[in-house]
Order: sequence, then structure tokens, then C-alpha cells
Amino acid sequence: MSALPLQGVRIIDACIYWAGPMATALLADLGAEVVKIESIQRLDYLRLLGGWPTQDGYEWSAVFNGANRNKYGITLNLNHPRGREIFRSLVEIGDIVTENFSPRVMENWGLSYEALKEINPRLIMLSMPGFGTTGPWRNYVTFGPNVEMISGMPTISGYPGGEPMMTGYMADPAAGLMGAVAVMVALQHRRRTGQGQHIDLSQMEAITNFMGGAIMDYAMNRRLQPRRGNRHPSMSPHGVYPCQGDDEWVTITVSSEEEWARFCDAIGNPPWTKEPRFSDTLSRYENHDDLDQLIGDWTRRHDKREVMQIMQQAGVASAPVLSYAEVLSDPHIEERGFFEVVTRPVTGTHPYPGFPAKLSETPVTIRRPAPTLGQDNEDVLTRLLGMTKEEISQLAEEEIIGTKPQGWAYSMEADEAISRLKDIHTKGDDSKKDT
Repeated sequence: MSALPLQGVRIIDACIYWAGPMATALLADLGAEVVKIESIQRLDYLRLLGGWPTQDGYEWSAVFNGANRNKYGITLNLNHPRGREIFRSLVEIGDIVTENFSPRVMENWGLSYEALKEINPRLIMLSMPGFGTTGPWRNYVTFGPNVEMISGMPTISGYPGGEPMMTGYMADPAAGLMGAVAVMVALQHRRRTGQGQHIDLSQMEAITNFMGGAIMDYAMNRRLQPRRGNRHPSMSPHGVYPCQGDDEWVTITVSSEEEWARFCDAIGNPPWTKEPRFSDTLSRYENHDDLDQLIGDWTRRHDKREVMQIMQQAGVASAPVLSYAEVLSDPHIEERGFFEVVTRPVTGTHPYPGFPAKLSETPVTIRRPAPTLGQDNEDVLTRLLGMTKEEISQLAEEEIIGTKPQGWAYSMEADEAISRLKDIHTKGDDSKKDT
């Protein structure tokens, strides 16, 4: 087995939340040594999503633990001059710096690309602010919801006649994927030329890139695409249909007249399939509501996997809608070994989603669980910077590093708020929608 593709590449990772950590997780999976930097004064807030009010609740975020696998974790107070000095020392021996703050943050710390390349001329720096490092919106702080809204995606996501709907998940991973690809390209450029460079990645532009079809339709035809729900602009039937059980669904897509004939045979050719309103693709599309109702009457009598088997045996595209629990136990995914069992301090042993590509010569695995807060302070500062135990102890005394949050909100108010959220999630209580 060969070395992993990015073995020997070192990344100093100041990213927080999901988009930036998603990028560095993919690079860490591929073998890069990623040193994730937080501070005890200001945790990566991704730690707070999914944690419950316990003494170590900041270690229980499933999103954090998934997005920070294969990384080393240190704490470093970059508001302190000594913290910034240590950061610069890491940059000097690193290959890549990643951050997804608004542009003013690294500039205010004196850690801009222009400053850091003086320390390391071969440095590659990935900056991932919401709207990029230039333009009138450069300093606006963003999260997935407002980035997704400004991309235009919700205008075509939702049901006919209904309000725009967010995907809820697209913005951060779209930017993370783009960021990882951009770093790989910059590494290839540096290997050819010896030159580093600054990558200015706008998270808004990253997700807007996935809107290409709708944007080009308007640019070419001055046509605004409507919200279609689960329907297709030209295929019919095309949708998600109810099955036996509570909240059980199956997808069915018919893309041609030949498939329509096979679909009709598969469901026993009921009389309505011969009606003129369903005689061709255009007629079926114009009567999509009625068609969906009739198909739903048939699918409700069957298990969703049974429908899939009936349709696929007839040569019609179909798949069950799986819950998260079903994905974990799906026999196909299980046979491919997509989920890997990982043991992590505090949170224990659980299956984690693995790398989505199988490399025959360089298998990619989860080699390390996400770090607990400050877990690798001593290892990184000793191994990479040659610090003594006395120096490290002094840093801890000055609260430049640490392993416990400082000023972390386990106040009574925070406990109560998180407890209320926990009740909503576990009991389905919708009476506290303002929390």
C-alpha cells in the first residue's frame, strides 16, 4: 500500500463551524496533517450544535465530531500576542493555512496572507468568508441560511404555489468541497512552480455555482424556473409516493413512453392507465396531480422496498426514501464498508460516515477521532515547535492554551435554554417555537 496522497502536507487550520472544517476534513482524510486551532476563550461553535447541558457537553456535537476526524486539536488564544507568535511559528513549518472568518479578523490579528507569506513564501492560504475577501459585503458575517438565501437556491426549492424552502444543508458542504478542491489545485501548482498562493473562496459563490441551470435559463431565455417540489420539468410521473407504514415513501421516475408501458404492466394495468389524459408525456404532465393521487393509491398498499423491487424489475427507476437509521443498516452501504466504527474519548464508540471514494492503492480511513478540546496541545507544541514542558505549563497558566472552556456558558440561563431544546428534540414539543 502506498502513502496517502497528501501525506507530508501540513495544514494549520483556524476554521470554525462547518464549511471550513468540511474542507480540511477531506484533506485530512487524504493524509494531510491538519492541526486544528481553537481557543478556550472562544470554542469552535460547531461544538455547541447537538451538545446537551452536561459538564462536557461541548464534546457531544455529532457534526463537530464528524467534520473534524483525522485532525490534531490544539487551543491557542490568538487575541494574545504570544498566541499569535506561536501561530506564526506553526505557519513557518506548515504548507497551508485555512480560515473562514470574515476578512477583518485575520487582518486585525496581523495574520493576513500578505503578512504570513513573508514568513513562509511557499504558503498556500485558503480564506473562506461568506462573501469573499473583496466587494461591499466582504465583512458581513454569514451562516448557511443567509448564504443559501442569497444564492437564489430557495427560489426553486419548494412546492408549487408554496413559499421558498431552504435545503438546510447545502451551503456549508458545497463551500467545503470547493475549498478542498481549490487547495488540491494550489498544491499541484506549487509542486510545478514552487509558488504558493492565496485562495479567496466566497461561500455564497460556491453554492451559487450549483444554480447554473436556473441562472443560464434566465440569462438565455429570460425565464424564471418555478418551484416544482419533487417533480421534473419534463418527466411524468416523477415524484415521491406514500407507502405502507408511518411516514414511509418511495421515489418513482418514468422518463419515456417505453418506461410508461413497463410501469403500467408492473402495477397490473388498471383501467385509469388507458385514459386519454395519461396517453402521452405531455398529457401526463398536465394531469400530474391526478396521476400522483392514483399512483399513491397503489403504492400505499405496498412496502417501499417492495415497490422498488417491482419497479426496478420492470426497468423503471425507483428507490425507497431511507431514514438516517435505515442508512446506517442498509445492506448495500454496509457491504461497501462506508461507515467506520470509531472510538472517541468522552463520546464512546459509534459508526461514522467514511470517505466517499474507494482508492485502490491508497485506501482512505478514519485514523483518528475528532480531538477533544486541547487534546494535542503538548504533542503538537513539543513535536513541531520543540517546546519544553515548562514552557507549555506557562502557556496554560496564562490561559493561552488549555483543555477546559473559559467563560463557557454553563450558566443557569444556558442550561435552561439547552434543556428546553432537548425537550423539543426528544419529545417533539412544538409549543416552544421561539426557543
